[in-house]
Amino acid sequence: MASEKVTRRRVYEFAVFVLSVSVCFAVPIEVGDGNSSAQLYIEWKDGFILEYSVSFESASITGLELFDIVEAETTLETVREDFGFGIFVDGISYEDHNNIGFGGGDDWWHYWINNDDGQGWKSPAYGVADRILYDGDSDGWIYGHGGEPIPEPATIALFAIGALVFRKRCRRT
Repeated sequence: MASEKVTRRRVYEFAVFVLSVSVCFAVPIEVGDGNSSAQLYIEWKDGFILEYSVSFESASITGLELFDIVEAETTLETVREDFGFGIFVDGISYEDHNNIGFGGGDDWWHYWINNDDGQGWKSPAYGVADRILYDGDSDGWIYGHGGEPIPEPATIALFAIGALVFRKRCRRT
């Protein structure tokens, strides 16, 4: 009888674990056509996150062209300001998630890049119009805090850590 309770408890704990992890997984929305692809990560101040996997035909595209492909196939919209020396993304909207303009402090769109070179996320010294993305590169946009984007690979790492903890816990009981 005690063994049956332990087994039921393990099944219950595993089910809760799987459900909670599945909620964390955000499957990137696929847009565009072509043999090359880049990722676009967007996080609004309200915590809503979108990830796009953007396919393109050419060997490279700019950060603005990355947005252009997404905007052509989804309801995502950007507000762009041209200051003569470069184009500034001043707002990004998707359905009920809208952050536009400077709101003081960290309330502005922070731009991050991640080249497919294993060096991680960096805040560039240039703007989105000058950004050149190649196959495997990523761009990240965060409103309301200056922290690095945490896209899907981090979620997968958290899943792996959780699975190891669950496995170790099951061995103890």
